Amino acid sequence: MARPPHHRRRRAAPTTSTPPGENTDPTPTGRPVFAQPQPTADPTQFRVRHPSDNAVYKTIDALNAEHKLGPMPFPAPRGGTEPVLTLEQVLGESGEEAVRQIGEAGQLVFHAVGDTGSTRGPHDQSLVADKMVADFDEEAPENVPQFFFHLGDVIYNFGEARYYYDQFCEPYRDYPALILALAGNHDGMAAPGTNVGTLTAFLDNFCAADFEAVADGQEEAASRA
Repeated sequence: MARPPHHRRRRAAPTTSTPPGENTDPTPTGRPVFAQPQPTADPTQFRVRHPSDNAVYKTIDALNAEHKLGPMPFPAPRGGTEPVLTLEQVLGESGEEAVRQIGEAGQLVFHAVGDTGSTRGPHDQSLVADKMVADFDEEAPENVPQFFFHLGDVIYNFGEARYYYDQFCEPYRDYPALILALAGNHDGMAAPGTNVGTLTAFLDNFCAADFEAVADGQEEAASRA
């Protein structure tokens, strides 16, 4: 049985004088990088305030009643064909050994969670994320999760890029394994009056062509591939 989440050390104050948001160019890592170097305390509030979307939903309901809403075209896959990725590929250099061990154990353990996005605050999501991290304290290696398979609706309500730090990067900053994701309807919805294409932020965060770390403008960097 996994042990309860341990108390985490608070993040030290940044030592750089570079204003947040300026160093945003991706940094190639060449391999997957999981979790931040040191555990930190759970946040008590979002850094970016999320206003109510009630007015937007009223507009959506009105447009829907008038049959003025329709599906948006799905972005074409890079290279023209749907990619097929194996677990060995997405794990990078350690993939071959990890798949071999899974085969010898005769079981594959992973987390499967969906609808993690929230507009109200980080508390509930942090409780779940802390339990997921605690699951890596298993004594038997074959019982340790290999990855987190996100089932969609990462960001509420319209998959906006500005909420990825609060609703995804920060809650899973200590998750020490691979995170894969399917896009949910909220990840692909575009609010009326916006010029953002469907799934834009989702593709940026989960479908990068190479292993890289990206600054998110909130003092942290997220690893993506």
